[in-house]
Amino acid sequence: MWRKRRDSSSGYNWLDTYADMITLLLTFFVLLYSMSTIDAKKWHILATALRGNRHIVVEEIPEDDEVAGIEDGQDFPPQVDIDEDRKVTEVKDFDDLYYYLKQYFQGNPDYQSRVELHKGDGYTFITFQNNIFFDGDSSVLRPEAIEILDFLSNGLKNIPNEIGEIRAYGHTARARGANQPNTVEGDRILSSMRANNVIIHIQKKNIIEPKKMVAEGYGEHRPIVPHDGTEETRIKNRRVEIYIAKADKSNLTLDKIYEEINRKRKS
Repeated sequence: MWRKRRDSSSGYNWLDTYADMITLLLTFFVLLYSMSTIDAKKWHILATALRGNRHIVVEEIPEDDEVAGIEDGQDFPPQVDIDEDRKVTEVKDFDDLYYYLKQYFQGNPDYQSRVELHKGDGYTFITFQNNIFFDGDSSVLRPEAIEILDFLSNGLKNIPNEIGEIRAYGHTARARGANQPNTVEGDRILSSMRANNVIIHIQKKNIIEPKKMVAEGYGEHRPIVPHDGTEETRIKNRRVEIYIAKADKSNLTLDKIYEEINRKRKS
């Protein structure tokens, strides 16, 4: 039969055993946690929620980057927080630039179906479809294009040191028939002149160092959709693109940018 110990001075000796049990349980759960695979997307959602950000868009993280970040003891790969209600009237840092442009294009109904704006990790990418920037077979900037580039330049003027590179890409569409052939020279020269005129207009603002700006003309050889001779396809493939990279980020190739955009669309 159990008898109460009379030599106990405190009556709380049972806490020693309880504390040992809690310590062992904690050690057990830490062991299980260390053996588990961390879902970076879910971690990001939790972290963002704890910060009180109610507007969350989670962008896909490449699996290779996830594994490398965890195994090497590094931080998680940076995520892109897109707060759709964020208002920016003046660009004060690189992240402001995306929202500054987004408000501008959303405020003009003519752009909503003709301009695509993407925010990546350390870059902003803009696609201007069809004839927003140039008339057919012309490399002269349209008034609409000048207005857009002036607005973009106004956003860049406060953050020149945060800009690592600006690239303009010119793309043409394949001719529809034998009566309108695209020559190799004409196709390449037209797309290159268009990209160069975009860069030249920005360079003349004397905001960004010229060595940070690049123009590339791809002609008809980087189509968004396969050429089938229809005007609908030509409209999609005939475009100007602008890539703006942050100074401390590695610059991406155009193929890598397309890959990231397509992955986000599917997610």
